[in-house]
Amino acid sequence: MKKVNNRIIKGVLCLVTLSTMLIGQNNILTKGYAQDTYSEVAGESHTGSFSVDSLTLQPGATTSINLNWYAPAGTTVAKIQFGDQTYDVTAKPLTSPTEIKSDKYTDTGKLVCKTTISNLKPDTKYTYYISNDGGTTWSKEYNYTTPSSNEFTFGFTSDPQIKENKEINSEGWNPSDETNQTGWATMMETLEKQGVDLVVSAGNQVEDQNWGKSSEYEAFFAPEEMTSIPYAPAVGNHDRHYMFADHFNLPNQMESLTEVKTTFRGQNSGTSQSHGNYIQATENEIKNNAASNGVTPNSDGQYDFSERRDMETQGNYYYLYNNVLFVTLNTSAYPGGNDEENANNPNVSSASRDNSEAEAIVNNFAQTLKSATSEYQNQYQWIIVTHHKSTQTVAKHTADSDIENYVDAGFEKLMDEYNVDFVLGGHDHVYSRSYVLKDGQRNSERLDTLNNPQGTIYITGNCCSDMQYYTPFETLDKNNNADYPILANGKSGSAAYLEGDSLPVGNQEWNQEYSPSYAVFNVENNRISVKVYNLAGDQTNPDSKEIDAFTVTKNSDGGEKTTGYENNSALLALEQSARYDSGTTNSDGGVTEIVDYNTVTGWAYAVNGQSGNLTAIALKNIENKDKIDLLDGNDIDISSLVQSADFTYGDMTSVAVSHDGTSLAVAIQGKETNANGRVALFDCNQDGTITLKQLFEVGVQPDMVVFTNDDGQILTANEGEPRDGYTGAVDPKGSISVINTKTNKAKTVDFTAFDSQRDALIEKGIVLKKGVLPSTDLEPEYIAVSDSKAYITLQEANAIAKLDLNSLEIEDIYSVGFEDYSKIAIDIDKKDEKYNAQTYDSLKGIRMPDAISVYTVDGIDYLITANEGDSRDWNGYSNEIEVNFGKGKTSPTGKITADNSGLTGKVTFFDTSDYDGLNNENDYLFGGRSSTIFKADEQSLQEIYTTGNDFEVKTAAYLPNNFNCSNDDATIDDRSGKKGPEAEAVTIGQIEDKTFAFIGLERIGGIMVYDITNPEKTEFVNYINSRDFSTDIGGDDSPEGIHFIAGNDSITRKPQLVVAYEVSGTVGVYDLTLQKNSDQSGDDKTDNPSQEPTVEETNNSSNTNTNNKNHSVNTGDASNIAITIISLISTIVLITILMKKDKVLAED
Repeated sequence: MKKVNNRIIKGVLCLVTLSTMLIGQNNILTKGYAQDTYSEVAGESHTGSFSVDSLTLQPGATTSINLNWYAPAGTTVAKIQFGDQTYDVTAKPLTSPTEIKSDKYTDTGKLVCKTTISNLKPDTKYTYYISNDGGTTWSKEYNYTTPSSNEFTFGFTSDPQIKENKEINSEGWNPSDETNQTGWATMMETLEKQGVDLVVSAGNQVEDQNWGKSSEYEAFFAPEEMTSIPYAPAVGNHDRHYMFADHFNLPNQMESLTEVKTTFRGQNSGTSQSHGNYIQATENEIKNNAASNGVTPNSDGQYDFSERRDMETQGNYYYLYNNVLFVTLNTSAYPGGNDEENANNPNVSSASRDNSEAEAIVNNFAQTLKSATSEYQNQYQWIIVTHHKSTQTVAKHTADSDIENYVDAGFEKLMDEYNVDFVLGGHDHVYSRSYVLKDGQRNSERLDTLNNPQGTIYITGNCCSDMQYYTPFETLDKNNNADYPILANGKSGSAAYLEGDSLPVGNQEWNQEYSPSYAVFNVENNRISVKVYNLAGDQTNPDSKEIDAFTVTKNSDGGEKTTGYENNSALLALEQSARYDSGTTNSDGGVTEIVDYNTVTGWAYAVNGQSGNLTAIALKNIENKDKIDLLDGNDIDISSLVQSADFTYGDMTSVAVSHDGTSLAVAIQGKETNANGRVALFDCNQDGTITLKQLFEVGVQPDMVVFTNDDGQILTANEGEPRDGYTGAVDPKGSISVINTKTNKAKTVDFTAFDSQRDALIEKGIVLKKGVLPSTDLEPEYIAVSDSKAYITLQEANAIAKLDLNSLEIEDIYSVGFEDYSKIAIDIDKKDEKYNAQTYDSLKGIRMPDAISVYTVDGIDYLITANEGDSRDWNGYSNEIEVNFGKGKTSPTGKITADNSGLTGKVTFFDTSDYDGLNNENDYLFGGRSSTIFKADEQSLQEIYTTGNDFEVKTAAYLPNNFNCSNDDATIDDRSGKKGPEAEAVTIGQIEDKTFAFIGLERIGGIMVYDITNPEKTEFVNYINSRDFSTDIGGDDSPEGIHFIAGNDSITRKPQLVVAYEVSGTVGVYDLTLQKNSDQSGDDKTDNPSQEPTVEETNNSSNTNTNNKNHSVNTGDASNIAITIISLISTIVLITILMKKDKVLAED
């Protein structure tokens, strides 16, 4: 019996081994230069030293890689060892150019080797070697790493145009050896450091367009990165020679396209011999039988450049790379005809006003796109077209006749027909990006964040090697075009363009800094993020300077709509309707911070502290959808708009829009800690853009800006923090600056008048650093304005200042008081990881309000504050004391111990030893975990209502598993020992006859809503939280700024709340619906933390969209599966036979 079982086991093992061998052999296949020959040989180990001539990689058709190299004369069969397999590759003769000049063409006798390695595994490093003598001698080691199956990055370059002389642009990047070969080598090195998996080029690899120059190609292939990063070239007008075909191994190259005779002889005079491929010779050229690049006029008096025509037809190819279908088209040809300006000029024979040449070429493009989309149908999410002659450019080639002919023949209509996402071009040696274009028209606003765009974005790449640059408005190749291009100002033609007032209507962005340029596309499923750079520094220490960035998302939404927890019964229902996503998150916050809205144009504006840009968000285009609508945005580089000789830009901190919608103000801090800041005032344009009007000097570190109700004044809260520390450094004065928008005068008001009242301030409970004057210690944080007063939070001092808007005098400073935790139960135990609220006899919360808002009832101002709390931590100074009760430590007073409190974790207390205005018998926490309403009469500030521990009680009930979590950590209790939910932002909105307060909780997230119509009878209404708690940072995380939009000011005619979230980098939009028939009685339904919320918590989490990605098909998958199935069936059959035999033997 054991013998039979052994036979079964051996049989199974044999079949499994055979199956594994078959699958292994099928994993990597190679196809040689001749389609009908390939061979496979067992892998060997090699150590070599020589460098392979002109070795380069091109992307394969799907999961393969193409290789191309030159072999020396006499080579018959080359070999390549790729991974653990070795293959034979047939060497073929090079294609002879039309004219061989020994000083240019030095490749005579060499052979070319082309091969394809297929069925490569994703995210795998392969080592390969090459032999040109049948395996006797091997090259040095080369490496290639396949991209991940989930995402990849590709670089886009254009016009390296390698040449050997030292004719580089004098204004350029200028490598020390003054050759653009160095610029090209630096570019490839930079792209490798950027981690690109692929380089896509818009053509013009080399400079010499008259049948090519061997030494230029040698320099082009010199960078080592050409052997490890696939390079996908387009044919440029300088590449129309057989050397291009010999040097590259293109996938899916179209073989059956029509060769088109082109008659073009130049843009104006018609004398050029380097443009068309079948051009009319002049009488003198015919008479003298004048040769041009080895060609003389034929019997019809034409120069017939057949090599040029052949190469204008080659180079149309396509390939699937992960989820992107790349299609490369050859626009190197110069189609003649359709040139009305030169139609009657006998010297321009190609100006026949017949566009048939361009139409025939565009028909070839249509065939290529049809083949590509048919072959890879349903396998791609994106389609990107690369070609050479950009049809949406802004410099020297903007008015070219041949480009106009392509457009008139339907090139851009073809992009529309096939729903092309991006068209990448070159030729014009300038960077430009178009709007989203459809039917030749703008089909988008000026945007940098685009969701589901309907149309195509055209990008023109600048020269990537420091060879040559063209500048808008300086000159044109075609200077007499009457009707092309069409400009943004409505004019058209060369003369209108050269006036310098307006660029082509399609252009959104352009840049010319005379530096090599490149773009990096990060492709992740249905999202492509693009960053464009210029090389900076020098060849020794090259750097990259970002000049443009944008993101496109397709087939996407923001997920399921989040609703308020109490929507079923609340007076006010909340539902998230839209979201803007910057694409950037930061666990430290500071991404999208402060937001405001223009009621006239429908654009919202958010400060992005991460990028330093002001983002204009197209709220005007919001749509009512079943799921969250994703909003588009445009990043405005404020720093470039406000350059000033007497001011060094630091950070933008706040934004405000005037009530009449005409103006926008931003607060800008200086780069130096103690420098005065600026307010930049802009005009608002209908398309969301802004135009600088004036800069105003304000106090040190302006942190908040606001317009008064009549737009007559602009105020800033200037913090004046001691960011360099307190020792041996200047602590700048905090202040408020007031700008009169009618006189354009600014005045800064500080607290010097209160220096003599320091003792009185302390007596009132205002917290001041010992030995420091109020004018130095007070740090204005936020401002709320009524008709005649401004109220300024002094956060660290736990106070509010009142400013008279007429006299511009600070009338008084008031303490905002404390939360009393001997009466209000809160949870400060991080370690127990549950909601466990307790009271502590000695404990108080220093409210330290951040945001503040004001409304008026019966002529009296009422203030509401978000009591966040804030410590001081500057250059080694800190006023925090962290106590670990788990290690037997006690509170600063010694009154709270682990034994008498049951605390086991860390708690952060305020260090009172360096401050006046506090009671040394008490322990203090930073912040009040609350919001407070104050009545502000002429003489006092009276507390009317505080939420106390509402925020903790309610979030514990609504989100029990995430209670007091942080904004970068969803773990329960993470913030209990610090500032708890941390109320950060507050705003007020009136809906019909009701007034509501909206309070943002920075840590756990979400917005608390209270009915404050009667401040004396304030009631909780609702809570909404659109954070995704399935991950630490997801959905809308950490509200920093809130803006209320009244129904008659919103695009939807519904009241809305717009919230900027600083950690998730999003801006959420919430529809507000007044429910007059609600059964809300004002009773607190969630005082008991164990009581379940009305709406299920799981339905209230933010739902992020997870579209399935269409991965490219591995051509080896089907055969692997088939072999596996066969082996398994064979195994089962063998087991059955052997078992039957075993049974017979047993019976015998």
